[in-house]
Parts: sequence; C-alpha cells; structure tokens
Amino acid sequence: MRVEPDDGPQPIIDLIRGARRSVALEIYLLTDGDVLAALVDARAAGRQVSVILEPHPFGADGANRAAYDRLGAAGAEVTWASARFALTHTKLLVVDGRQAAIMTSNLTHAGLNSNREYLAVDQRPADVAAAQAIIDADRADAPTRAVISGGRVIASPDTTRPALLSLLAAARQQIELEMEELSDLAAVDALIAAATSGVAVTAVVPASDRSSATDGALAQLVAGGVRVRALAAPVVHAKTIVIDRRRLYIGSINLTTASMDRNREVGLIADDRAAAERVSEVVAQDAAAGAPP
Repeated sequence: MRVEPDDGPQPIIDLIRGARRSVALEIYLLTDGDVLAALVDARAAGRQVSVILEPHPFGADGANRAAYDRLGAAGAEVTWASARFALTHTKLLVVDGRQAAIMTSNLTHAGLNSNREYLAVDQRPADVAAAQAIIDADRADAPTRAVISGGRVIASPDTTRPALLSLLAAARQQIELEMEELSDLAAVDALIAAATSGVAVTAVVPASDRSSATDGALAQLVAGGVRVRALAAPVVHAKTIVIDRRRLYIGSINLTTASMDRNREVGLIADDRAAAERVSEVVAQDAAAGAPP
C-alpha cells in the first residue's frame, strides 16, 4: 500500500520502468512529465505500451492531448476512451500482466506530489487478470461484467454499487472513509444506518472545492451521527473506505451516483489487515487535523 504525498511519485515510475514486456494504462488525467517520460522510454526499450485516455476531463478539456500526441509519436498504442461512459475516470496500471496498480490518483504532479491519495500494488493473478481484461475490453469497447463479477476488482458501471453498499453494510464496529465527493443517496443512507446502529463512522472530505451535492450530503451525515471532518492539507482526492480496520476499498470511485452508475471506474476491495490498518491510521490522522465542515 502506498500513500501520497508521503511516498511521492517514485513507486509508480519504478513500476513502469521495471516493465519487461508490457505496460497497460487506463487513466483519467496524464500530465506528469516524469511518468510520461517513463512510458516513452518503456516503448523505446521495446516494451508494448498501451494507454487509454479520457478525451474530455471535467473542467480540463484537452488536458490529455499532449500525452496522446507524445505517446503516439513514440509508437505507443494510445486511444481515446469510449463515449459509452459518461467519463473514463479510471486510474489503473498493469505491468507485464503480473502487477496491477489500482489508484485513487491521476498521473499528474498534484496527484503524485501534493494530494492525499492511495495506491495498491496487487500481484494476485486473478486480480491482475481482471484489471488487464478491463483495459483490453475498454480498448475494444466491449462489455466486462462477466470478467469481473464476484472478484475483488470492481468496476463501474458494472459491479460497483452492490459491492460498495455491501461493504458498508458489513461494518460492525467502525467505518473510516476519505472521499473527494460523497453524495449518492443510497451511500448516505447506508452510512447513517451504520451510525444509528452503533458503528463509529468517520468521513474525511476536502475543506474546499466540494460540490453542492456533497455539501448537502455532509449536512445529512452530521445530522445522522456521522463524524465529518474537512481537511485543508493535503488536498483530499482519495477514494477509500476502511471497515473494522481489516477490510478496505481503494480506487477511482467516489460515492456519487455518476461515479457508481455512469462512469468507467475501477477499484479494489480487499481483506488485508495490514493495508487496512495503514490506511486507517492515515485517515485517523487526517480526521484529527481536520475541522467540522
């Protein structure tokens, strides 16, 4: 488990530079010069490099054009994401078909150097195969539900909603979440139901630049007994949930209706006590540093 900005950009750059056969990437924003150079170098070294980019990032239309052009000129297989998703908000990297990095961060300077982000490097064959299958299917604009159904890797709009709502419902003692956007009505109801049943629920959110929908949901959560804290620095771009300090979700998926039902998103739900405890400690630290919204 990697935590940003603590661990910096080197882990993701090392993954790319360590490739021996292939690098497959599906990403919402790719603007970091060092990451882009690592991808170009991998292609120059004879690695197969395939990249899917979102053509119209919200509020940053055209931001991926420079990466698209540079990767194409280097001989990488670079494509724009499918129009069948509202947005391709994925942050997913697969190296050599053996390692999958499932991230909350975009590959931008802020995502790797200043935001609060989480990154899981997963070597389980079934998880890596599911991650690769998602990228391959999205390049071909083909369905993926059968590939990921029932596994630890979840994807919107296919399997995210039931998986995350079931995760929240499974809590018995504690839910800790750190989330950039949180406004889905069913998720809000699930968090309030947990708090009402005696589960200690803490939500850490950004101190600024929240959507009005998130602000409305936060008011409901506070009224429903959820401890909500707004963190000014580092900027919260994370999307993570820790259940009872033993299970966790991390990925690109916010608890919003668009993120769960309309975008292409990818996340990981894992029973991993060591990773869950590390993320729990960081979320608790951020909650202590935050203030009521």
